[in-house]
Amino acid sequence: MNLNYLDWTIIGVAIVALRLFSLSTRQYMHGVADFLSANRSAGRYLLTIATQMGSVGVVTFVGAFEMIYSAGLPPRWWELMGIPGGVIILLTGWVYYRFRETRAMTMAQFFEMRYSRRFRIFAGILCWTSGILNFGIFPAVAARFIIYFCGLPETFSVPGLPFDVSTFAAVMAVDLALAVSFVTMGGQVSVMITDCAQGIFCAVAFVVISFALITLVSWEQMTQALSLAPANSSMINPFKTGHVEEFNIFYFLIGIFGSYYGYMSWQGSQGFYSSAKTPHEQKMGGIIALWRYVPQALLMLLLPLAGLAVMKLPEFSAQAEMVNQSLKAIPNEYVQGQMRVPIAMAHLLPYGIKGLLATVMIFISFTCHDTYMHSWGSIFIQDVVMPLRRKPLTPEQHIRLLRWSVIGVALFAFLFSMYYPMGQKILFFFAITGTIWLGGSGAAIIGGLYWRRGTTAGAYAALTVGAVLGLAGLIVPQAYQSAHGRPFPINGQVLWFIAMISAALAYTGVSLVTGRGKPLFNLERMLHRGRYRIAGDHEQMQEAPKSLWLRITGITQEFSRTDTILAVALVVYYAANVLWFAIFSLVNLFYPISDAAWAKWWLFDIRFKLAISLPAVVWFAIGGIMDMKALYRTLGTAHRDPTDDGSVRQHEDAALEGEPEAIEAGVN
Repeated sequence: MNLNYLDWTIIGVAIVALRLFSLSTRQYMHGVADFLSANRSAGRYLLTIATQMGSVGVVTFVGAFEMIYSAGLPPRWWELMGIPGGVIILLTGWVYYRFRETRAMTMAQFFEMRYSRRFRIFAGILCWTSGILNFGIFPAVAARFIIYFCGLPETFSVPGLPFDVSTFAAVMAVDLALAVSFVTMGGQVSVMITDCAQGIFCAVAFVVISFALITLVSWEQMTQALSLAPANSSMINPFKTGHVEEFNIFYFLIGIFGSYYGYMSWQGSQGFYSSAKTPHEQKMGGIIALWRYVPQALLMLLLPLAGLAVMKLPEFSAQAEMVNQSLKAIPNEYVQGQMRVPIAMAHLLPYGIKGLLATVMIFISFTCHDTYMHSWGSIFIQDVVMPLRRKPLTPEQHIRLLRWSVIGVALFAFLFSMYYPMGQKILFFFAITGTIWLGGSGAAIIGGLYWRRGTTAGAYAALTVGAVLGLAGLIVPQAYQSAHGRPFPINGQVLWFIAMISAALAYTGVSLVTGRGKPLFNLERMLHRGRYRIAGDHEQMQEAPKSLWLRITGITQEFSRTDTILAVALVVYYAANVLWFAIFSLVNLFYPISDAAWAKWWLFDIRFKLAISLPAVVWFAIGGIMDMKALYRTLGTAHRDPTDDGSVRQHEDAALEGEPEAIEAGVN
């Protein structure tokens, strides 16, 4: 056992407190819109904290551990290339602003509004299939982290039972059961409130654990371990990575393209896409998200760096020996790679800090699992079952089906995690399973929101191409490995890129052919703009900004003075990072920068993130608490519309056709 009574006390008190706190959400869930979207009542801080907690699970941390442990710091440098794209997406409202204007609760509901009911069902099935396959390994990775970090035995006995119980199965069952209880109790209301509360706790813990790590393992020790990498596979200098095959520059270039093409395509946290009070609050939630993410990103970096030092340096040889002994007991080499850093931390961190890290990972597991189960459970009912039914559901029947669907997702994830053998690194598993949906969905979403000539046939073509290539990615590499005894030459990331390009070409070509001579789609009505505007969805009537600066930054009349300051701060921060990236990269082309200089840069970056983490934690804690109180007040008096259940009424569907009107200026 790696934990003592202090660690177990921290874990136990935190879980009990969370469970008691979650009970306060039951009284605020009164209708389908509450279950699916918290009645569209979330403020920016609640939205940001809950979204980030729900989108990042233990599996995300462990995937980052794998990447940094094998490739070091260069991947973090190449990630800076994506900054301009991220800023453009956030400030222009790319995809998410228009989606929120449609008032759709799921992406497939939007597909019915834009294309057809049959296409909604087809999209719902593909999205759900891809999603639950992708989610299938989440409980396994989380359970293994808890077991190996805490040093739990493989089995344990229960008085009265004639057999030993698998600890792996028991941990997964308890984890999933608690997450299911949060979702079924209050739907998106419970998910958002509990995720936000856990997010505030975890943000404080991120900073505490980060300070502990840099105290226990010096930066000199971390860089010494990184410097042991072979030539042209540098773990410090991104321009000496010619022999890095997996997490190289091309991996990140594909990711940057995918961030535009597939923005909001992935529906693992789709409940948050429609929960904001207004489209502007959704935008502001994205703008401020950077500062909330800094403490989390810092811990995700420091944990594998400290683990690398423990495993590589002679002064930690005693801890490394204990880690290696534990790893030898794991038969699967990919699972060994996933658990190397967690086990190293179990032998490095002091008591108390270990309990804090274990609590953080348990909370992150809860938040991710309840978010994903809510999403995939809702999608199956909203986008597959409901469109197939001829008789409408009562709100009570509807909520009952949603709850059972959530339980079904949990059972699938439990069984998949129990029996699926890991055969590749986590991030590549995500890329392959995600391609089934992500390959074609981006074309259908972007075309549907921005292009009046996009057709249903074009959308079918895009999704079909993406799904075929995604399924091929699951089957062909396994067959190739069996036949040739070596890995398939195209990894999941490259396959995803091929699928995106192919689907975009299919959507465009088929839409131009099948849409010839037909009336243009009425985007104005679907987006509730102009004479179709819904009171309360926009804080002010919008006009295109006259200033070029305002157009560039995406600042509109809806921005208050504080909002404008936050948007400008985001642009300045990111512009400084991009400028630094460009200068360092250009200088390195003509005057190669030494590894020592790169090490100083990475140390400055870590110190800077530590410096801004403390005020960020306080800022978001205050904002999150205020937004939770505001949500309770809103839901306590809000009017519930029983017809607001994610259905597209026939008269609405018909009204969207025709009536071509000019599209207003601007990107939103």
